[in-house]
Amino acid sequence: MKNDITPNDEDRLKELEAQLSILREKNYFLETENKSIKEEKEKYQLISDFASDWQFWINPKGDFVWLSPSCNDLTGYTADEFFHNPNLFYKVVFPDDEAQIRQFLRDSITFMQIGQSIDFRLLTRTKQLRWCELNSKAVFDRMGSYLGQRGSIRDITRLKSALGQIREMSEKQIWEMKAKQKYRDEIAGKDRELISSLIQIAQKNEMVLYLRKNLSVIRVTLPSPIQKKVTDMLLKIDEHQRRQVFNWDDFKFYFEKIHQGFFERLNGKFPGLTSKDQRLCAYIHLGLSTKDIAGLINITPESAEIARIRLRKKLGLNRSHNLSGFLQEI
Repeated sequence: MKNDITPNDEDRLKELEAQLSILREKNYFLETENKSIKEEKEKYQLISDFASDWQFWINPKGDFVWLSPSCNDLTGYTADEFFHNPNLFYKVVFPDDEAQIRQFLRDSITFMQIGQSIDFRLLTRTKQLRWCELNSKAVFDRMGSYLGQRGSIRDITRLKSALGQIREMSEKQIWEMKAKQKYRDEIAGKDRELISSLIQIAQKNEMVLYLRKNLSVIRVTLPSPIQKKVTDMLLKIDEHQRRQVFNWDDFKFYFEKIHQGFFERLNGKFPGLTSKDQRLCAYIHLGLSTKDIAGLINITPESAEIARIRLRKKLGLNRSHNLSGFLQEI
């Protein structure tokens, strides 16, 4: 068999062996480089996780991509809580400083300001007032693509106190702050009650629709006498659903008591919205899921998602905008 190998075959074999040797060498260097990158990543992750300052990264849309665990030390809230509630970041900011912080981050993301810092106050979970310094810096990948802003928040309460820049709040200021917080807590409590009631209604409607659908399917397989009974049951279900139509006017009245001026502001900005659009805006403003909204208005989740897409168009929002966040700002 060896005599059957031609000189050309031998040359080709040597060429393939040489290429295999080069590939093995490249693979070795790639594995070494990947190991080095992994070790560097773990090192920087470790440093970030145990840094005393609160580190975070927001993308060009303003959404959190990453937060360091030290946010819990500074605010009393965990990174998961900030991720699950995008508005929590601004809720911990002292009310008088919120507008400045929002503007600062907007300007940082859009490069209206570069490498600047701002002092602000925040209220911890236990309502302790702390002075902080926020620094923001642009983040780019290796190809030069803009990835957002890396922020660093440092507790400077002691420094401010040492410099004599913090004065004791008067009794009136303390009372006003507590009154504002009590009002916000009451609003949050009423919101939870309203959302809980709506979810219960949505779940009940969803169950009724599920039963009706399955009874309709089963009916055709049953004997005639039982079919008639099932038909009577379906008619009673339909009649019950008609009597139990969700009263939009009652909901709107109660919603307005909690979120005063919402519909007035919404109509002022978007006068062309229908009553159905307004109802959908209110549900989304409360943070209800697409599934819950579908249950409230007796449609499928797919139809509810289509309604959200149409609402986006009416509000002039593209895919980069967060619909829930937009409506919560109204």
